Amino acid sequence: MSAARGDRVESRNPASGRTIAQKLDHLIGTVHPADRGPLSYMEIAEGIRTKAGPDGPTVSHATIQKIRKGEIVDPKVSTLTVIAGFFGVPVTYFFDDAVAERVDAKLARIKERVELTRAQRELVKILEDSDVRDVALRMNGLSAGSIQAIRGVIDQARRLEGLPEPPPGRARDTKS
Repeated sequence: MSAARGDRVESRNPASGRTIAQKLDHLIGTVHPADRGPLSYMEIAEGIRTKAGPDGPTVSHATIQKIRKGEIVDPKVSTLTVIAGFFGVPVTYFFDDAVAERVDAKLARIKERVELTRAQRELVKILEDSDVRDVALRMNGLSAGSIQAIRGVIDQARRLEGLPEPPPGRARDTKS
């Protein structure tokens, strides 16, 4: 399950092809605060130190980086246990593909709920304006062509008033 010492070949589960490095990379890319991107290696190492306390096990940022890049191909179980604990997953995540699939599915559901909750909060904030709410309610039941025409009028009004374009993914299906 491990490569020769100088090799950059990672240990791989033949059933799935996912390496420990790939699984760690997925955790780093997925498990982070909703309002920012992935944690740095230093932040992960510091989080592990904080969680472990003065006498607990730690992992250096360099070790985390080397595992993620596949430079450490067969890390100690104790190291992976500490990393798994930081990310809130069982250590078997790194060794058992069925566990990894269940954890990844759960993480995807959590991320989806967080994104939905964020979108819901944004929509509630927008609909607090009674004029905006009134326009939205009046559009209900109109044909796609009528909605496109109204969107064009709104886009032109926003440009005339010097307002920014809506962020991507929000009410931007067509160009006027």
